[in-house]
Amino acid sequence: MLQIDIITIFPEYFHRLLEIGVLARAGEEGLAAYRAVNLRDFTRDRHRTVDDYPFGGGAGMVLKPEPVFESVEWCRRTVQPEVADESARVVLL
Repeated sequence: MLQIDIITIFPEYFHRLLEIGVLARAGEEGLAAYRAVNLRDFTRDRHRTVDDYPFGGGAGMVLKPEPVFESVEWCRRTVQPEVADESARVVLL
């Protein structure tokens, strides 16, 4: 079985997407398991801040590395035993 963890600040959006189409069929047939993980659950401030200003100035915002790394580590620790694999990949988009 393939397990896919989606780390996002919009988990509700992905819950709906995973209930339709090819992804839903793969889940129903036991070929894939999905989790939408809220990145804000891994923050430490009361505002649950996940972004920060870029170093060196400039326009825009960037994600803080701490919540990203903690969420990835949590996903690796809590993976289902039957799908745990040393060849697991992390894909950042």
